[in-house]
Amino acid sequence: MGWTESLRGYFGLPGARGVVGALAELVLWWAGGTIFWLATASTLTVSETLIAAAVALAGAVLARLARRAIPFAARPGVAWLRWTVLVPVSAVADALRLVPWLGGSQPEDLVEKRLAASTGQAETGLRAAGIVALSATPGTVVVDCEPRSGTVRMHSLVNGWPHLDEQVAAGADSAPRRSERE
Repeated sequence: MGWTESLRGYFGLPGARGVVGALAELVLWWAGGTIFWLATASTLTVSETLIAAAVALAGAVLARLARRAIPFAARPGVAWLRWTVLVPVSAVADALRLVPWLGGSQPEDLVEKRLAASTGQAETGLRAAGIVALSATPGTVVVDCEPRSGTVRMHSLVNGWPHLDEQVAAGADSAPRRSERE
C-alpha cells in the first residue's frame, strides 16, 4: 500500500471504483439538506435557495466524513420502519401530555432501557437509530448511552401511549446480532 492509498483511506476518499457511490451519497445528503432547509423556510427566494444549497453542500461533505469516521452500519430493518411510524404519533401524544405538565408539579424521570449491546458496526447503527427515534419526541431526550452494556439513559418528562421507548427497546432486542468479527 503506497502513501496515496493510506491518505485516501484516512480521509475517506474513494478509490476509482468508489467515486460514483461517494458522489451519489453526497448528492443525497445535499438534496436532503436543501429540501429540509427550504421546507422550513418561511419564504422561498432565490437568495434563500442559494444559501440553502451552499449550507447543505457543506453539511453533505461533513456528513460523509462523519459517517466514514464512525464504525456504523445502518441497515434498516422492520423495527426501524415501525419506529418511523410511531415517532410522529408519539411526538403529538407527548406534546399533548406536556400541556398539563407545564402548569403542574413537573415530575421527571431518568429511565434506563436496554438496546443493542456491543461495539460492533451493526449494533452501533441500531443503537444510533434508536437514540434518534427516542430523542425525536418532545417528552424524552437520551442523555447517556453505554455501548458495551447497551444501556440507554433517557430524561423523560411524560410517558404513555404509544410507548415508543418500549417499542425501540423491543425492536433492538429482537434484531439479529452479528459477531464483532464479521
